[in-house]
Amino acid sequence: MVKVIVATRNTTATPEFAGSTWVPLQYVFGLRKLGVEAYWVERLRHPIDPIIHPHSIHYLMDRFHSTAEDFAFQDNYCVEYNRGERYFGMTEKQLEQLINEADLMLNISGYLPPNSPLMRIPRRAFVDVDPGYTQIWVLQTDVGIDRHNFFFTVGQNVGRPEFSIPTQGVKWQTILPFVVLDLWPACIEERYHRFSTIGDWRAQNALFEGEYYGTKREQFVRFLRVPVEAKQKMEPALCIGSEDHEDMGLLFAHDWLVRDPYLFAGDPHSYREFIQHSRAEFSVAKSGYIKSNSGWFSDRTACYLASGKPALVQSTGFEWRLPTGKGLLTYSTIEEAVACIQAINNDYIAHCYAARALAEQYFDSDIVLSSILKHVGL
Repeated sequence: MVKVIVATRNTTATPEFAGSTWVPLQYVFGLRKLGVEAYWVERLRHPIDPIIHPHSIHYLMDRFHSTAEDFAFQDNYCVEYNRGERYFGMTEKQLEQLINEADLMLNISGYLPPNSPLMRIPRRAFVDVDPGYTQIWVLQTDVGIDRHNFFFTVGQNVGRPEFSIPTQGVKWQTILPFVVLDLWPACIEERYHRFSTIGDWRAQNALFEGEYYGTKREQFVRFLRVPVEAKQKMEPALCIGSEDHEDMGLLFAHDWLVRDPYLFAGDPHSYREFIQHSRAEFSVAKSGYIKSNSGWFSDRTACYLASGKPALVQSTGFEWRLPTGKGLLTYSTIEEAVACIQAINNDYIAHCYAARALAEQYFDSDIVLSSILKHVGL
């Protein structure tokens, strides 16, 4: 049987960011669905001090093990803590044996040091989930990209002429973020009312050739008046800091009902419930995705579509790759956003079924993961 390691870095340190947990979780579950023996191998590279950090390592590992039990991979994970000081899940010896037997490593945007034992795996794929930013970081620092021999990205334009960042000869293979459809059944009802999303107010940014590749904040501010103009309240679950209290007031004044993401979407189950009990998604993109014209598409949006939720998302240049207009809609101006909201509400159920159909045709884990395995020769 083919063995695949899904490698992550520091994901378990922030379990409240459930969207980050869902990405490798769907890789593990989706690969197993295809008959592949899949393992989650996490690297927590630095000590967790509960005096400094919000949690202790024991809390984090108990919580992660509980998630693993919920999704039935409790025997298929290993967390290497503090550069090998301790191992959770599988033992160090079991991990060594797994690495010797593994056919492929899928590294989810994590730094791979040159002395990592994962270097012994013959097929090592880097999976870029931050297109634009990743390519800037490759130009500016060592992200370990050269320690891989396959390269995948959810940026549909990366490597194409319209993408603004040099790729340094890296041959990126574009993929769509996928959904294990069995884990995300359609949940279609007219009575759902919230237009929502889940995200980070600021997140990372980058500076390239003197130009700023910014965060979501600039785009939220740019489209601040959408709820007012559309007469449709927005209900995002946003990680927004206490220092952004003025921004919170600005959002509130423009009919944005900001939800606490830790309460409403702070674990894989509540994250899924928040999406499935929404009417539709309304989301902006990070400024860097737009500025680089990366064609980024969100794994979160794929979950909305699978759940039968129409998704209205800011254009990053992916429209050539996916059909839009029914179920999936894009906008670049306030006027376009308002018109799309009205279109969704005027023919809601049809948009719901179109959203699920798009997920089944383009975002099914069976389709995307099979293409990845074929590309690497498995």
